[in-house]
Amino acid sequence: REIFKINYSPYPYTKINKSLTYEENANIIYNSTGMINITKLNYYYYSQVIDTSKFNHINLGMGFDKNYLYMSTVSIAGILNTSSPFTYIHLHLCVNYFIYEDMQKIIQLNKINKNIEFIFYNGRQAELDFLNRARNEYLGIGDYNRVLLPQIVNNTNKLLILDSGDVLAYKDLSEIYFFDLGDNYFGWILDSPAGNIYDSFDKLFGDSFYSNSGVCLVNIRKFRKENLYERAFFTAFAYRIIPLPYQDIFLMISDYKIKIFPLIYNCKQFYDYKEQLYNRNKTTDYIMRWIHSQKFSPFKYSKDEIYEAAKDPVIVHLYQDKIQNGGVNKEYTTKWLKYVNLTGF
Repeated sequence: REIFKINYSPYPYTKINKSLTYEENANIIYNSTGMINITKLNYYYYSQVIDTSKFNHINLGMGFDKNYLYMSTVSIAGILNTSSPFTYIHLHLCVNYFIYEDMQKIIQLNKINKNIEFIFYNGRQAELDFLNRARNEYLGIGDYNRVLLPQIVNNTNKLLILDSGDVLAYKDLSEIYFFDLGDNYFGWILDSPAGNIYDSFDKLFGDSFYSNSGVCLVNIRKFRKENLYERAFFTAFAYRIIPLPYQDIFLMISDYKIKIFPLIYNCKQFYDYKEQLYNRNKTTDYIMRWIHSQKFSPFKYSKDEIYEAAKDPVIVHLYQDKIQNGGVNKEYTTKWLKYVNLTGF
């Protein structure tokens, strides 16, 4: 069955009551239809029209609640700041417990870049539907957004799903978005499987394709056609003890229909200090452990690829605890603070 009937029609917008404020109309539309398209609202309320016919259109997705509002807003600011003037972003945000004032903290980022469409989905019912059936009530929307978003967002054939709050954009994201997935379900960057599902399940599913789910390109057409949503919640129910269910589920339902992307699109913090990056004789312990963990995989990144990704990344994936406790090197911290200053927080 449909997990949540999202209303994509223009009807709620054409029936706007201009005796009410913009914010009041926004809350009415969001609460009554389960979603709100800010671009449509602006069109019918303010008569704002943007010609997007000459742009490259990309669809990005994130899922989070109020706890991640600040972190996610910083990540979105970075995406907008580094986006090409020829790229138009359709940003799909599956959010919980939001009112318009919360959305406004994100919407005001269009001062950085006007080439963006903000689409908010009320993820609460979808989340409850999934988590109640999966019996994983202790996890939240941010944990399962990779499963919910491809099912909810049905007006595009492809969606680039990003972690909510700890991805740092260095360049325009259209290059990874336009990778041809063919018949593959997903496209992602390889990760080290150490300490995750395969320690518990004796590498039952094989670690050749193990991903870091912080950056994942989803073939939505195939996702819906093959009913991967139902397989995902069944998998989550059957394997409740999986350490990282929101990350491991995609691999478990993928049938290995996966396209492997270069490391530059999800580069971890391989260096504590920038000088380590340029001194190739001093390889950090983290890099050595990461290379070692790939030794049984036919798909792996070489030491040179790791160096090059760290020198010239498209996306750097920081971890929230490292950002908050200061365990991030100076270059990344400077970039992060630059984006913080763009948010108004």
